[in-house]
Parts: sequence; structure tokens; C-alpha cells
Amino acid sequence: MAENLRVRVRRQIDRLRKDLDAATGQVAAIKDEIKKHELVYEMLDGRKTGERTQRGRSTVGALKRGPRGVMIDWRGVFAGLPDQFTLDILSADKTAGEKSRNYLRQVVARWSKEGRIKRTGRGAYQKT
Repeated sequence: MAENLRVRVRRQIDRLRKDLDAATGQVAAIKDEIKKHELVYEMLDGRKTGERTQRGRSTVGALKRGPRGVMIDWRGVFAGLPDQFTLDILSADKTAGEKSRNYLRQVVARWSKEGRIKRTGRGAYQKT
């Protein structure tokens, strides 16, 4: 009897997985349909297709949103740093200090990858 129950439960699990796969496919089809209708709506609205509205991406690449929705100008932060700096100095900056220490490490790593700074010691950096 326990074996029969196991078989029935296993079949039910398989049936539910098939239902989930079918529902996932339906959701994807609905999303595609929404995209098509949005494209038609943009065309009727007089905009070129693919043209971004004001809510789209910013044209200024160096600006990122902060925790309060305020844009952070990382180029300005970089320009305000001394020639040699540490993460403590970077986190003391008024705008950059809003970000977590881990995020600031990522910013420093990006600057290093771009060749804007080089590491001089543990936690110490120099502008190039």
C-alpha cells in the first residue's frame, strides 16, 4: 500500500511539473504579446521604435543612482580625490560615503581596470 501511495504522489508531482511548464510558456507568450502591443503603441504615439522616453537610461554614463535615488557623479568623486588615497578617504567623501564599503571596492576595481588608478599597497591607491 505504501508503494502504491508513492507511485501516486510521484505521478502527481510529474503532472504538476507539466502544468508549471505549460504555464511558464503561456507567461512568455503573454510577455511577447505585450512587447508587440507596446511597439504598436509607440508607433501610434509618433515616436520612433526603440526610442527611449525620459524615464529611460541617462545619457551621462558616469552617473549612478544612490540609495535615495540621487545620481552619483563618479567622475566628480574621482576628480575630488587626492593623488594618493585609501578607501577610508573615498568613504569620507560626502556622496561616495553613502555607498557600502564593498561597493566602493567595486568602484576602485573598475577604476583600476580602466587604468585610472594603480594599487600602491594594501588599501592604498594612486591616480595614474
